[in-house]
Amino acid sequence: MERVLKEVMILEIDDFANVRLLNPNDFKEFCIQCSESRSAVEVCEILQLLRKGNKVIDEKHLWLCNELIRELAPDANDDEWEMGFTEMLDYATSKGWTENNETLIRTHIEWAKV
Repeated sequence: MERVLKEVMILEIDDFANVRLLNPNDFKEFCIQCSESRSAVEVCEILQLLRKGNKVIDEKHLWLCNELIRELAPDANDDEWEMGFTEMLDYATSKGWTENNETLIRTHIEWAKV
């Protein structure tokens, strides 16, 4: 099922393994979206090429290095963006969705035609 919500930060991996960050200023929800043919291990391998430290949790979740999000966000150098991202990480931490002093964030994978 393809997610069409516009108010979600999505790390998209297309069929050619291109990675881009969609809706980088929405800090309410976050996921990785990729084509149906990729496993969690393959998704992690693609992301490892961009930033080391990502880890597979299970077939539906990864520990994602939050620095990768910063690198892909066009407004990452903006104080307001950083504040929103920090608040997102703090919320994730309160739910147990971060690891390694908030350097890794737990994210789920959604499979869709991308």
